[in-house]
Amino acid sequence: MESTERNIDIFYIEDDEVDILGMEREFKKINELLEIAVAKDGHQALNKLYGRNGEEKLHPKIILLDINLPKMNGIEFLKLLRADPTFIDIEVFILTGAFNTQDKMAMKDLNVRGHIIKPLEYEDALNLLWALQSAPRN
Repeated sequence: MESTERNIDIFYIEDDEVDILGMEREFKKINELLEIAVAKDGHQALNKLYGRNGEEKLHPKIILLDINLPKMNGIEFLKLLRADPTFIDIEVFILTGAFNTQDKMAMKDLNVRGHIIKPLEYEDALNLLWALQSAPRN
């Protein structure tokens, strides 16, 4: 039996509980009707995207992805995500404290829409996110 899919606005993949609570609060300030889901590591995120292990199957418009995650880092997750054409339409924004050259190259190769540097200034991060989302793609 195939599970039904729930369309959501934002899928936030982050292991830091303080960042999760802060960002969720800021999203709700902008639009309380936003559909938001959270995963705390790459494995849990994949289970939610595919509807595995009892998770509801999700299809987000936007993924906010922390690079430094436990169990499976953000780049490993992103490689698996981009290998599946089902998820080609999802816009991905990376969250990180610092970029190294490998991360920058991977972001370009894996069709990342933008990045947000931590520590997060929530209002600035959200303004950047919405500006990038509404800008035309090249």
